[in-house]
Amino acid sequence: MIDILLATYNGEKFIKELLDSLLNQKCEEDFCIRIRDDGSKDATFTILKEYQEQYPEKIFVKENQVPTGSAKCNFFKLLEDAKGDYVMFCDQDDIWEEHKVQITIDAMKKQEKEKGIYPVLVCTDLKIINEKKEILSSSFRKYMNLENDGKLRRLILQNNVTGCTMMVNQPLLNLMKRKVKVENILMHDHYAAILALMFGEIVYLNKSPILYRQHADNSVGAKDAKSISYLFDRWKRGKKRYQKDLFASARQVNEILNCFSNEKMDENSRKLLEEYARIEKMGKLQRIRFYLKYKVFKYGWIRCVMGFVWG
Repeated sequence: MIDILLATYNGEKFIKELLDSLLNQKCEEDFCIRIRDDGSKDATFTILKEYQEQYPEKIFVKENQVPTGSAKCNFFKLLEDAKGDYVMFCDQDDIWEEHKVQITIDAMKKQEKEKGIYPVLVCTDLKIINEKKEILSSSFRKYMNLENDGKLRRLILQNNVTGCTMMVNQPLLNLMKRKVKVENILMHDHYAAILALMFGEIVYLNKSPILYRQHADNSVGAKDAKSISYLFDRWKRGKKRYQKDLFASARQVNEILNCFSNEKMDENSRKLLEEYARIEKMGKLQRIRFYLKYKVFKYGWIRCVMGFVWG
């Protein structure tokens, strides 16, 4: 059984199209859709209840009595509901192509068959579309200038896993369900990806079976990372914002280490994480030595320059 976890909030504009695309999946595996609404002020919850009444064996809806206030926190609540052997994550404004679930579960089972049952995360690329469903890019990864090298030293600084593309298996799900201080976690997908590389593996598929919609209300969006406007905007944000993000990612690593300190992991990975967790207390020259020692750089030369200048 596959659980598809969907966090919703004020999504009435696109939610029907998403749900229809989930229900139209051509998949040999059984799956269900578990939804938590975070106190929508529009018709989202009403629409969800209508779909639940139509598909009572397929769709399960809950409403957070006390809104969590963010997609991240809502997804962590959804993790408590997950019961499947495999879990996928879903955004309320996207469209899934009909073979998305099958493509992902095939890759997951192939990995488990070849290497055994251990923590695995499978993720895909995405097609980026606008509100009119016109394709802006056939590859989110190329658009965002991201490298999928499966290296922990890059991932702790720069997430390259998009939550709505990923599937996790039971061993990784069990790790994700550990009690952490969610306020110290940047996002559920980044958290899952770090755990996967600490204790298992990430499988990147070079396929884009999802239409990732960009619109005015996106909580997280896609930008053309090679455009002059994007680079100028990043530069304009300045040192203060760069260091704020850097130190937040270090606090995330520190939280993960605190939670999983007794788990067996590669010693080189442990040393990398322990030093990175202390980066906020380092001076500028200490940080530069750390970057060089472990080759902790973001992908893209502009990002690397910013790391040395501001990091």
